[in-house]
Amino acid sequence: MTNTPDKGDMLKVRMDAVTLSMMDTARAYLELDKSKFIRESVREKAEAVIAEHQRTRFSAEDWTAFFGALDAPEAPTPRMKKAAAKFRDIQG
Repeated sequence: MTNTPDKGDMLKVRMDAVTLSMMDTARAYLELDKSKFIRESVREKAEAVIAEHQRTRFSAEDWTAFFGALDAPEAPTPRMKKAAAKFRDIQG
């Protein structure tokens, strides 16, 4: 599915002279028109913000607990053993 912009979708932006000059210089290097440069820049920033907020973060205590469980796993419970046996039965 292609994501074609609706010609009615418009974004008006006020920009200071320094930022506008920087944008013009950058888009000239990339040989992009203003509209495409802005779209690509907004998309890149949005992807970075989304990725940052969707990333799982662990505290030092979380890491200690995680690696501790790997180094010294607890014995399987009867329920876990039953689930493993059922899985083996299903798999054949």
